[in-house]
Amino acid sequence: MSVIEVKNLTVKYENTVALYDVSFSIEKGTLAIVIGPNGAGKSTLIKSILNLVPFEGEVKIFGKPFSKLSKEEHLKIGYVPQKFNFPKSLPITVDEIMHLSFAKIPVSKLEKEKRIEKFLKMAHLEKLRNYKIGDLSGGQMQRVLIARALMFLPEIILMDEPLAGIDVAGEKTFYEFIDSIHQRFGITIMLVSHDVTSVDKYADIVLCLNKRLVCYGNPSEVLTETNFHKLYGQDMGAFRHRPCPKDGPCELYKEQEVK
Repeated sequence: MSVIEVKNLTVKYENTVALYDVSFSIEKGTLAIVIGPNGAGKSTLIKSILNLVPFEGEVKIFGKPFSKLSKEEHLKIGYVPQKFNFPKSLPITVDEIMHLSFAKIPVSKLEKEKRIEKFLKMAHLEKLRNYKIGDLSGGQMQRVLIARALMFLPEIILMDEPLAGIDVAGEKTFYEFIDSIHQRFGITIMLVSHDVTSVDKYADIVLCLNKRLVCYGNPSEVLTETNFHKLYGQDMGAFRHRPCPKDGPCELYKEQEVK
């Protein structure tokens, strides 16, 4: 069952084409990762699905255009932005950020506390509940945003490059966290990433985007040298994980081009 359907999606900003004739579908329970170079339209794709930018073509969630979704269906969609809109100088705590999610939703005080405690604990943030957001690292802030998105147990979570500003060690931990959420709740996750090395380890489906959809499908099948050349240019090869040794760091290797 497809929970996200995109057909012939085209997005133009004045005289610039951000996306052209993009079509794909995402099945329920899938972890889909969107990759591509800077300016490829990855963020625009997420915004189009959420009906945040004007577009041509057709986008459906749960079989309906976003504008036709009910209030209950809106709650089934979580969104984690690339950038947090609150300035870090704002004297607001993690707890207060979490409570903002309930601003327009009638939930008892006890239920609010239960949900906040549960999902902060799941994100390993329970000890940071009273910290100000300005004291959090980039990875901790992203975990707060994901914990917020999870509080209503959505069926879909869209993440617009949540790894921006996170170091390499943090990226590994973050992907493990996302994978645990996916496995535990069966949530459909669509994640924009600049880290191509983790795609075939975690993704069920990969979407290769550079204005157009360059490739789409199972990572082991579509992450070929040819597709990487189309996506990033001739200097970019396809990188994959070697099995991680017990007493050493994980390694990457570049695939040899098939003659």
